[in-house]
Amino acid sequence: MSLKFALLGLLAESPKYGYEIKRRFDGALGNVWSVSYGQLYPTLRRLSEQDWVTKKTEPGKKAAEKNIYSITEKGRKKLDEWLLKPLRSTYKVKDEFTLRFLFFSKLSPENVLDYLKGQQKKTVLQRESFQRTLVSLRDELDFFLQAIIRKGIIHLEAENQWLEEVIDDIRRTSAERAGPG
Repeated sequence: MSLKFALLGLLAESPKYGYEIKRRFDGALGNVWSVSYGQLYPTLRRLSEQDWVTKKTEPGKKAAEKNIYSITEKGRKKLDEWLLKPLRSTYKVKDEFTLRFLFFSKLSPENVLDYLKGQQKKTVLQRESFQRTLVSLRDELDFFLQAIIRKGIIHLEAENQWLEEVIDDIRRTSAERAGPG
């Protein structure tokens, strides 16, 4: 994913200062992608240098100045081009859990089962959190953000089902190796 386009998308909603951008990013995209201030401000600076955003400095309430960022016509055009550009691939699993899972054969089945059960609990809690968010904020969330949350719920349900199958397979394989007992 490209941070610059995520920022352009947020600024297409309305002009914002850095803290607002970070807060909105964390709220809308936090489960999809995270951003630090160390990434945010250099990217905003580059977008300003490319004339995709403008920066206007205003006095702050407590003495510190605020930089208000707005998307330009050029930035809006680039955002539209990016939004309509076909994706090369629509599915990619790239997360730390999947990477770890590749090497679970190095652990005992008991340790793997314990880890997977913990992962399953986290998955269920995350799904419940998404569901609560969807129910409690439905009227405040636009259609597309609601759809993303529903997508997250479906992914978490599938992840939970997959974890259940893997746990069952490991238990069965371990029992078969142990033999009659």
